[in-house]
Amino acid sequence: MSGSFAPTLRRHPALVHLSLLVVALFWGVTFVAVKYLVERIGPIHVLLLRVGFSSACFVVLLALTRSSVPSFPASVWRRMALIAFAGVVINNLAITYGQSYISAALASLIVTSNPIFTTVISRLLLGEALTRRKLAGIGLAATGFLIVLLFGGSGAKFSVDNMIGVLILVCAPFGWAFYTVLAKPLLETYEPHVIAGLTTILGALMLSPLLVFNLDIASDIASFGRTEWLAALTMSVLAIFVAYILWYRGLRGLQPTQVAVYIYLVPFFGVLSAWLLLGESITPWLLLGGGTILAGVIVTNSRRRVRSTSFGEFPGETAAAASDGLAEYDARR
Repeated sequence: MSGSFAPTLRRHPALVHLSLLVVALFWGVTFVAVKYLVERIGPIHVLLLRVGFSSACFVVLLALTRSSVPSFPASVWRRMALIAFAGVVINNLAITYGQSYISAALASLIVTSNPIFTTVISRLLLGEALTRRKLAGIGLAATGFLIVLLFGGSGAKFSVDNMIGVLILVCAPFGWAFYTVLAKPLLETYEPHVIAGLTTILGALMLSPLLVFNLDIASDIASFGRTEWLAALTMSVLAIFVAYILWYRGLRGLQPTQVAVYIYLVPFFGVLSAWLLLGESITPWLLLGGGTILAGVIVTNSRRRVRSTSFGEFPGETAAAASDGLAEYDARR
């Protein structure tokens, strides 16, 4: 994970898109891993394992590459704390607790809405234009949310548990959208693995008080078999440690909304793996709602700026615009 990896990506930009495809695969499968463990050890223990294991990996990585960890000004620490709260605490709380109520397939479909939130937050913080096309896409996605909220439960019937789960889990893409937008300017100055590592560790520290009330997590870990360990490592090492680094590498070379496009593939991998590994039923209402959300996301991001999404181009003006927009936002605060 050395700094030489970023220039390699710039010389071979297709690797950026390949790495983001791998991220989509990891995140799709991780919903199955989380659901499997939530049903066995409960959401709070899954949350602590997920963030704890991944932050431990980052501690080791940063210790091995300590020469690349700079001294940060207080303003950067404040921003990283905000990124950690949104992208680590809120995102993971929503995913683990939301899946106590809904299926892994539905959870993966809801996460598809991340580009919608990214668009709105980019408007608020960076001043990106909110066109009629984007508004139409947001409306489509909202319709999809309503469908899965009312009919996404088991048997395609209204379920209070399903509604609670959807409302909780929608906080995950909201938190991740903040994570995506606010991290962009930092990546123009600092190494992605440093930002990913420190924000994950900060998020783990924010969640650490929960450990005091959940010391019995040690007995859960001691009872793990091969399947439980595979699920635990998938949802933490692959879905956070490896995926966050790859995500940041992609974010460094592309615009936030371009990177978010790869979220489209998460529900494909999520629904497929939930069906294959957990035997979850895929109802027509679930597909209709998820498809409507996906359509909204595609409409939102289907801008005329086609050439900037090609494999061979890395826009250089976006970073400056993002930095300026966030600087103005900080000044207003």
